[in-house]
Amino acid sequence: MSSTSTSGSIAKSARSRSRVVVFAGLTALFAGLALWRPSDTGIPMCGIKLAAGFSCPGCGMTRALAALGRGEPAASFKYHAFAPVVALGAALAWLAILIGFVTGRDLLPNLNDKRATVVLLAFIVAFVAYWLVRLASGTAP
Repeated sequence: MSSTSTSGSIAKSARSRSRVVVFAGLTALFAGLALWRPSDTGIPMCGIKLAAGFSCPGCGMTRALAALGRGEPAASFKYHAFAPVVALGAALAWLAILIGFVTGRDLLPNLNDKRATVVLLAFIVAFVAYWLVRLASGTAP
């Protein structure tokens, strides 16, 4: 066996292990969010809000995803408007990994692709802009 095929096998094995971990984590996250009812009162869960005193760009996302998991889209949108986008992305990643396990095909997008980079950057810009609007208007949780 050549060193090229050995290193290729090791890389494929590492990808497989990481995908199993991501798949298991997403499955647990989906189940937890569907069952959990986070409180609007008490100590904030956000470390940035606790330390700095202001909301981070993702503040409200956990409660928004939990509300979405319980089938409460209006409550979800109130907490964070990007929750449906994040949930859809997580669900598509979960499905792509599952299909990959069954078929042996790699369906996850290559994040080094220029188009994927542009889409991710656009999402980040919109996410931060939404956060700034929420901070300025006082509607951030």
